[in-house]
Amino acid sequence: MQVRRVLMMGLVLGWGAAAHAGWIIEQNNIATRPKGDPGPVEPATMRVSQGRVRLTQPNVVTVQDCVKGRFVMYIPERNVYWSGTIDEYSSELRAQAAQSATTASGNPAPTRGPEKLPTVNAASLPKLVVRKTDEQAKLAGYDATKYVIESDGSLFQEVWLTTAFNINEDLDPKKYVACQAKISAGMLGASAGSFNALYRSPDYLNLVSSGVILKKVTHHIAGTYTEEVRSISRADIADNEFDTPSGATRVSLNDLFAPVQR
Repeated sequence: MQVRRVLMMGLVLGWGAAAHAGWIIEQNNIATRPKGDPGPVEPATMRVSQGRVRLTQPNVVTVQDCVKGRFVMYIPERNVYWSGTIDEYSSELRAQAAQSATTASGNPAPTRGPEKLPTVNAASLPKLVVRKTDEQAKLAGYDATKYVIESDGSLFQEVWLTTAFNINEDLDPKKYVACQAKISAGMLGASAGSFNALYRSPDYLNLVSSGVILKKVTHHIAGTYTEEVRSISRADIADNEFDTPSGATRVSLNDLFAPVQR
């Protein structure tokens, strides 16, 4: 009887939940406007295990499964989510971006369905250059070297990378970069070409395979976006961290992005 009670308690406490080795990465994200005015610091937590990445931000949770090619986006405030393949996400994202651009131009914007992703012509992409600098920094307790990434001669990203360790066994860099390449294929806007070039660059793949990026500053037409790791640690990550939220309602991406009605 005592053993049965212990087993039942274990089920209640989640002892039976499968878990695998992975990483927990705590970081701060800051968007800066063109005039240099920084926005609020937004904390984010990334959980990585078995080719899956869960990113928890203040208003949204995303899960990428770079093994199965799946993507989930969840809005906790409304308890709604969208899920599908990464290709489906990218095509619907492109449709949303095109619809937003039409609305911004003052023209009527009927709801658009998923669009067929265009074939990315590597020859038409900006020339991407990854350049190592002599600049060093201590970030999250690790020594990091600064790299500069230029797109057609203009500064696109500044990256600080440590080679003290890597997380390649838990997140294959080649598969992760391939996931980002699929997502970037659905992008529109001034930075779309640079992101497409970045995730198709052998030099960038070599860079991310050699260590862990601890800080990244992306430069774009609206300002900059900084992601800086505060801490990174080994941990066992429960499989249910990457599951579709229990009790949440599945909606279209169009409805997911709709403004909250108060």
